[in-house]
Amino acid sequence: MKTRTEIILVVLKVLAFLGFIKYSIDCGAQLTNFVASFIDPDWAKRTYEVNLDIFNIREKSIPYYACAMCLTIAVSMLKATIWYVVYALQMKLKLQSPFSMEVEKKLEIIAFLLFAVWIVSALFWKTFAYYLTQDTGVQLPADNSGDEYLFMAGIVYIISQVFKRGIEIQEENQLTV
Repeated sequence: MKTRTEIILVVLKVLAFLGFIKYSIDCGAQLTNFVASFIDPDWAKRTYEVNLDIFNIREKSIPYYACAMCLTIAVSMLKATIWYVVYALQMKLKLQSPFSMEVEKKLEIIAFLLFAVWIVSALFWKTFAYYLTQDTGVQLPADNSGDEYLFMAGIVYIISQVFKRGIEIQEENQLTV
């Protein structure tokens, strides 16, 4: 009989895989929309995952539009990668010995990927929006701060360091026995 923790981990593994699938589809849809916007802009405007604020930049400046789409696609790719690493982490996690180097490394990778999402969605996006406004006069909504990703990156990194210390203690205990 499975314990409650094992059941929760199985459910979380499924949710992580679904998150990976969702962000992979979003990334693919945005990439398809980006390519289609150069072939048939009217059709691309009506597709799945089109951001009309970004699409309207295309009318003013194609280079800025391409940059905005690349930033949006990069964020989606990073999010899909995060969910894949979370899924891979749960595949490696064993309740009998949770403190392993593999788990600690995956947690660090997740923290760095979350930090990368913050960099792209906050710093690069704000810089892009500033220059877009200066050059074309187009204002983007300011709802893309990404501060939650910096917060999550910090928490996951702290947890990875706790795991690292747990591994050190576990190795010390094995040497003393």
